Amino acid sequence: MELHQLIEKIKTEQNCEVFPALENIDLPSRTPDDLRQFYRLCNGIQLFKDSDYAIEIVGVDLFIPINRYLYPLESIDWNVDTGEVSNHWYLIAKDTMQSQYISLDLTLERYGQCYDSFIETHSLMGDSPIIARNFTELLQQIYTGKGQYWYWLQDDFKSLGDAYDPPIL
Repeated sequence: MELHQLIEKIKTEQNCEVFPALENIDLPSRTPDDLRQFYRLCNGIQLFKDSDYAIEIVGVDLFIPINRYLYPLESIDWNVDTGEVSNHWYLIAKDTMQSQYISLDLTLERYGQCYDSFIETHSLMGDSPIIARNFTELLQQIYTGKGQYWYWLQDDFKSLGDAYDPPIL
């Protein structure tokens, strides 16, 4: 399903809210095309807000490095490349009630991959599973789950590897 069709379908759900697009958006230069299209169509989505597994696709204002979001008091110079790959992961979805976050990778080697960034295991090697190959796949999978237990935590989820595995180009 095309991204614009998926968003239109989500708009018909009573338990979801699609936020109106902003006129001017400022995204990092390496933002994947599907995510750029998403932000041209809307400024985030609250998915299944009354369910136990509600999750929000963040608006453009929160599409920031996830480490900056999770650890705002850390004294890090974000303009210096320390070599830590998670510094290039951006917050794309969150459920703060359950400390569940999802990050999107902007490195060239893993461009657009999405990771489970649960607060207790965020950026830990071997504990940062790839949960989608790109943003559209992530949104489609979350929508298909209809607010039930998150798809990447279900027993039948086929592993896509870990964020720290050698990249598949």
